[in-house]
Amino acid sequence: MHRLLLAALFAATSLNGADGRIRIDNDFVRVIHAVTQPHVKGPMHRHELNRVIVYLDAGDLTVVSQDGHKDEQHWKAGQVAWAPAGGMHTSENVGAGPFRLVEVEIKRPAPAAAPVRKPALDPVAIDPRHNILLFDNPQVRVFRSWREPGGTEKMHEHTGSGRLVVLLTNLDAQIKAPDGAATPQHGTAGDVLWSGPVTHAATNTGSQRFEMVVIEIK
Repeated sequence: MHRLLLAALFAATSLNGADGRIRIDNDFVRVIHAVTQPHVKGPMHRHELNRVIVYLDAGDLTVVSQDGHKDEQHWKAGQVAWAPAGGMHTSENVGAGPFRLVEVEIKRPAPAAAPVRKPALDPVAIDPRHNILLFDNPQVRVFRSWREPGGTEKMHEHTGSGRLVVLLTNLDAQIKAPDGAATPQHGTAGDVLWSGPVTHAATNTGSQRFEMVVIEIK
């Protein structure tokens, strides 16, 4: 846990040694798609908001806190970290090439009461094989979701303030609503998608497995 919290202090933006693009900025989240360049040390900085970080590439980072503590980090593509707001630090990509990640800043504090979930429509509860819980705290629930080609999800709902999806693979799918209406959806690995609370089921219409990180904002 100590390593996870320290590691999560690193988040790439244009202010700390990375080229960052804001993908989504609404009342609930600010989402930055960042590319950290190798051996560019960022200035001392802090993060004021709790964050979820999705690492799109494997990479090696050195994070140094204001008191001189050094944390050497080694991330795999697709890993996800919870990043509490933290103290002053610098970060540097010490790998051989650029390193991509998605940083999700959680703008609102935890609600007074957790969203009510119907067990029969909770994707993690009804299909734990395809929806693997990563962590659940007062602000977010985060899980990894995947589907084989031709596979169809059970009808399920996402509760709370909204849902953010980070695609780890390309996506070709058909999304079915409770009334039977179907809508095609396509995306590229690294894309981020936002919606409010929603009930639906997706069918993988592509030829390859799709995989994504789902971040439910409470």
